[in-house]
Amino acid sequence: MLPGENIVVGVSGGVDSSALLHILWSLNKQYQYGWRLYAVHLNHCFRGEESRLDALYVQSLAEQLAIPCFAFERDIPLYMEKTGMGAEEASREVRYELFREVAEQVGATKVVLAHHADDQVETVLFRMVRGTRLAGLAGIPVRRWLVPGKVEVVRPLLATKRSQLEAYCREHALSPREDSSNQSRKFKRNLIRLEIAPLLEEVNARYREHILELAAAVRQDEAFLTKMSQNQLNTVIMEQTGNKVVISGKKLQSCDLALQRRMINLILSYLSNGIEWSSQHVEAVLNLIQSNSPSAVIHLPERMIVKRSYEQVSFLFSDSSEKTHSFCYELMVPGSTYVWESNATIRTSLHPHFSDWNRLPANAIVLDAERLPGKLLIRNRLPGDRIKLFGTKASKKLKDLLIDAKVPKSYREKIPVLVSGEEIVWVPKLRRSSTAVVTRETTRFLMVEVEYGEDWQEVFQ
Repeated sequence: MLPGENIVVGVSGGVDSSALLHILWSLNKQYQYGWRLYAVHLNHCFRGEESRLDALYVQSLAEQLAIPCFAFERDIPLYMEKTGMGAEEASREVRYELFREVAEQVGATKVVLAHHADDQVETVLFRMVRGTRLAGLAGIPVRRWLVPGKVEVVRPLLATKRSQLEAYCREHALSPREDSSNQSRKFKRNLIRLEIAPLLEEVNARYREHILELAAAVRQDEAFLTKMSQNQLNTVIMEQTGNKVVISGKKLQSCDLALQRRMINLILSYLSNGIEWSSQHVEAVLNLIQSNSPSAVIHLPERMIVKRSYEQVSFLFSDSSEKTHSFCYELMVPGSTYVWESNATIRTSLHPHFSDWNRLPANAIVLDAERLPGKLLIRNRLPGDRIKLFGTKASKKLKDLLIDAKVPKSYREKIPVLVSGEEIVWVPKLRRSSTAVVTRETTRFLMVEVEYGEDWQEVFQ
């Protein structure tokens, strides 16, 4: 951070952000950097009175330090209902939009956040167990653009332990708030901190240091590979504008696979103004490019469209605000199919025998591959859909099934439905039908497994 800058500081009221605000204030006072600090707080309306008291604490702390405070209140649960986002995703989107608004209002060039070393370790572990590529192991970046060329996000505490921040708060008589949801086991990330971290410490008390060292090394490798990808990308681009990039699919596939993935990510990030894309989205594009079909199209989040016409692949950023949840994918058997509308990955595998029924997870089903009435498809529900319930002679409206299962309205259009021919075979994690049931005569067992994204955890609690 440079002297004289206007700086927005994200302050939740917890130990980390309270310490961060006080540290910046203290440095500014001691060394006369001339920073103009602005605190930003968001009440997410998740915890009622507790959230209101958090906001009052932040305002009081900012007032003590003579720092202007922007305190916002947004009904995130309502926003989740409207958008279909999960709690973490919705909160992050609203929070960062407020950072952008305040930064523009006060002319700030930096948004400073309080992520620390323990957050970094948890992030790397969380990504490892959920599935990630090399870039995910790099962890949280120390800095990145929030508004390209104008406003940068900076995390100066990534090398600092939470215990050090707690000690700092005690030393300076700060009384930060404690978010009660941090102790909830229903959030999977909390399980890493509360259950897994203590076990890892028994294995090696220095495990945090080693994970941080790994993340630092990966960032260096990623920087080198990204530079190579940028150079290689120039050789495959056929056309480039502000909202469209056209490449040669043939030239892309002539490059090393590791570079192909990075080039796809660079294109998507360029068109979406720096949005971070998941490996699942990149793989969906890669599968389209590698497909034997001469033409294909996929719709990605953020109104991104990727089209293939023979060897020409077009990446388009649609300026239409219309969003559709209508989708239908033919499943790869065996193989893996990512459905971005559902943020779910469907995996299929064929087996000559299957006996491990007791260990079959709730997110999987086994079918008689020879008794399927048609191709396997994954699609959204349609008006009038009915499912013939397994174990009964009855059928039920799919709409009623989802209501009875208390699936939130915003998720009902996104939930994947497994279909064979005209028959609904399975609504993952809810009910299966009587179609293609395994019998003693079954000789080809088809296992179908669905992996939902983090945003679905509240649906299937």
